[in-house]
Amino acid sequence: MKKILILAGRYLPGHKDGGPLRTLINISEALGDEYDIHIACWDRDQGDTEPYPDVKVGEWNQVGKAKVFYVEQGGFTDELLLSLMKGKDVVYLCSFYDEYGYKTLLLNKRKKLGCKVALASMGVFSHSALAQKALKKKVFITLCKLLGLFKGVVWSVTSELEAEDVKRVVGKNIDYVVAEDLPRTIIPGLSEKPRGPLKIAFLSRICEHKNPMVVIDAVSQMKNRNVELTLFGPVQEEEYWNSCLKKLESLDISWRYEGDVPSDNVQKVLSQQDVLVLPTKSENYGHVVFEAMSVGCVPIISDRTPWAVVKEKKAGYVLPLETDSFTNALDDFYELSDEEKHEMAENGVNLAKEKVKQSKEQTGYRTIFG
Repeated sequence: MKKILILAGRYLPGHKDGGPLRTLINISEALGDEYDIHIACWDRDQGDTEPYPDVKVGEWNQVGKAKVFYVEQGGFTDELLLSLMKGKDVVYLCSFYDEYGYKTLLLNKRKKLGCKVALASMGVFSHSALAQKALKKKVFITLCKLLGLFKGVVWSVTSELEAEDVKRVVGKNIDYVVAEDLPRTIIPGLSEKPRGPLKIAFLSRICEHKNPMVVIDAVSQMKNRNVELTLFGPVQEEEYWNSCLKKLESLDISWRYEGDVPSDNVQKVLSQQDVLVLPTKSENYGHVVFEAMSVGCVPIISDRTPWAVVKEKKAGYVLPLETDSFTNALDDFYELSDEEKHEMAENGVNLAKEKVKQSKEQTGYRTIFG
């Protein structure tokens, strides 16, 4: 059995990283019987000042099907990295911006590693991602290229479109493998929901990139007022959230903010919602879209995700990033009969089942891990 070392910012019991964390959990769940998976990460969740209370820092912990090594802040030294990599067949990096990432690439350049190095793009080369802290990122990426840190690595991308993003920034002659993110393997299916107002959910990080403001504006302009809006997710940008709150407080409909949702509770939370609205500016995969469909919560999403198939399968709405489009979709869904709503939700559950079957049979991670 091949030994895989995944270097990441965070893993369980963390939950604030959203999609990237869900990707790692799903890799472990789906492939943990085929590969000996080891994960090294920080000892605390994003933004936390204290380590996780119930883990052993500086030694291996069994977490599900993976062995996890928690590292103190600033603790990814060259010595530790080399120690963690000893005896591993593949090192899979979830970032080159982070300490563990660029230090591993420097060790690889110095030929200190005796194993294959794979580097996940994680959507960082999309136009919208590069636009955030643009100068800082441009300088860092240019330095990595000048030092030749991207040479000799295999890029892990989720689509050919993402591969083109990497080529545009790093160079055309990259070695890459398309490995679409693996979805959660459990499909709960439809559940009974009480009759009443249309339940509208936003579930993602509270930041400009995920666009909860568009959700608030779209709901505020609906013809139908018998709705309940619930926002879930960690506040990542305080100033932006304060602007959202001002608009929320002026709404004449029922709304509430429920805070962050641990990864294992996402399906349960969405099972009680009628629709998920996600007007994101870009999405590397969009695990929350899959998880909504898996419990019969109809997605109303932007066309900036890999989920165009949602529209093709009549499992939801895929829209241009305009407030009016989302308002019209919400009004349209509101007016559907119970039978039509049930059919759309059922189409989503079936699409989620198809995705699980397809991902297990065709995953590119087996090519990366060898």
